[in-house]
Amino acid sequence: MMNAAGITKEKIRKNVLGSVFLTIFLDLVGFGMFIPVIPLVARRFGASDSEAVAVASLYSLGTLLAVAILGRLSDSMGRKKLLLGTVAVSTVAQVLTGLAQSYPILLAVRFIAGMASGNISVAQACISDVTTPQERGKSMALIGIAFGLGFSLGPAIGALISLLFPNESLLGIGIAAAVLNLFNLIVVARRLPETHHGLAGPEMRDLITHVKQASESKKDEQITGVWWQDFRHLVQDKGFRIVLLLGFLQVFGFIGVESVLSLMLNDAFMITEQRQQYYAFMYIGFMLVLVNGGLTRPLIQRMGEVRTLNLGQLLLGITMIALPLVAPSLPLLYLFLFTLAAGSGLSNPSISSLTSRLAPNHMQGFALGTSQTLGALARIVGPATFGVLYQSMGGGRSLFVSAGLMLLGWIVAVLGLQSTHKRFMAEKVAGA
Repeated sequence: MMNAAGITKEKIRKNVLGSVFLTIFLDLVGFGMFIPVIPLVARRFGASDSEAVAVASLYSLGTLLAVAILGRLSDSMGRKKLLLGTVAVSTVAQVLTGLAQSYPILLAVRFIAGMASGNISVAQACISDVTTPQERGKSMALIGIAFGLGFSLGPAIGALISLLFPNESLLGIGIAAAVLNLFNLIVVARRLPETHHGLAGPEMRDLITHVKQASESKKDEQITGVWWQDFRHLVQDKGFRIVLLLGFLQVFGFIGVESVLSLMLNDAFMITEQRQQYYAFMYIGFMLVLVNGGLTRPLIQRMGEVRTLNLGQLLLGITMIALPLVAPSLPLLYLFLFTLAAGSGLSNPSISSLTSRLAPNHMQGFALGTSQTLGALARIVGPATFGVLYQSMGGGRSLFVSAGLMLLGWIVAVLGLQSTHKRFMAEKVAGA
């Protein structure tokens, strides 16, 4: 039976995980709400089609520049301050997006919004602060659930607001997104304690002690203050280098599907109605939620992060080969959209958990921020790369390149992370 101290620790942990989930979820809802209207608004401002697509790339560029910086700052300034600050900036950016009256202003405010969304590295650091290495994989799956929910609900909400306010859709979405951010700001301010072990208050002491004891094999050193020296320290670990590579390949390969899927739905599967395309994206999002909520956690607990990652990458590789080949069959399309969601839902939390477990305690924010930086870089160069491939390779066959990247990652993980898997499983047995 849990004593009073155990109940308090569990309550604090739930508050932290709930606040982190809400922050990421509302970030993704806010981003997704603009997906249906931003390209059309950019066109109205005189932008070409390529310039309209560039709005999303600039958003990712802002995230790229911010994730490592924010993660590193949270290692010295604390997690809560950074989350409050970035949510406040995001609130302002959403309002300014709604008020934008020209293409350059639209670019600028979406770039700022992208920088604010770099707080995902801070959110991940919060999770690592309050979870033991054995619990971390299950808790990181919350990020996948938040992504899935935000990705599925965001475009639907944005489309609904566009229908209700056809003449002021951008402003309506901007205000709605800002209201959600204000709610998030209140929740974080009231419910999220500071989780950084060196800056947390007395209410966190028991939980921090518990987590540090469970992670005592990692030395609690000080960051050097020079990012490239800290990075060099991180990549001395072979497993960490491999996980960084896998994270990049995962995002770069998956973005190949994400960036051309709407084109494939139109060209290969004959889904020309925009509303029907939204259904396909929402289906992926809901399947991500189901996989992360019902499958990822028990699999990581049973098989470990490495084996779960292997399974996810194999599913993604098979899916990306199959999708161009099964067109125009709609039943097979939805079957492989499920395996797409399953592969992503298994791989992403595993990579996040491995990144955290292989990094020293004092560099959690920096390590997770570095991983997110590489992911953001992949999101910038990926759409342009696969857009060219889609055009030059005759459509959906461009996904074969994505499949090759996923299968390459699968081979690297199977061969390169065996010792990491054995070590973590031995730690699990020892801690049982």
